[in-house]
Amino acid sequence: MPSRPNDSSRLSPTLRPRVSMRSASPATAAILIFVLLAMLRMLVFRPESSIAPPVRPVVVVRYVIDGDTLDLDDGRRVRLLGIDAPEAGFKNKIAEPWSEESTGWLRDQVEGRNVQLRIDSTEKDRYGRTLAWIFEPGGTLINQESLRQGHAKLLPDFGLPDDLEPALREAESEARIQKRGLWGISRQNR
Repeated sequence: MPSRPNDSSRLSPTLRPRVSMRSASPATAAILIFVLLAMLRMLVFRPESSIAPPVRPVVVVRYVIDGDTLDLDDGRRVRLLGIDAPEAGFKNKIAEPWSEESTGWLRDQVEGRNVQLRIDSTEKDRYGRTLAWIFEPGGTLINQESLRQGHAKLLPDFGLPDDLEPALREAESEARIQKRGLWGISRQNR
């Protein structure tokens, strides 16, 4: 009689080989999830270093209105995103403390010069101004430098992009700690 291959399914329960079905430890599960997420990230999202830098239009600043608003040669009025500079006091309003210094600083940085705009949305504010991040041709973010020098406060009302938010918050914090600009004047005058 020919021999049959070993068929363990016909063996009695006590003679079957034992297969362990114990569950994975929490640490093993966490490592597995981490590895799967890392693989998904590599497959779905391209690494930032492989993404070409965005093309930012180059424009000329015609006139600085105040510490967070300027006019361009192409006729657009631009509101710098992420910052709130003291109001300059137009239309019979009293100028806020540090408004002259803030306006003067921005004027020194960009008036009559080429800048690059980063416009994340085509929306405009309630005054019809284009909302933008302003870069010097070398890549310095003017909005961030205004915070770092204490010429404006952080304004997250229009949203802060994930790639800029940490640096913007750090810049304002640095100015506050060092009591630069408007952070150096008394609380009553702010």
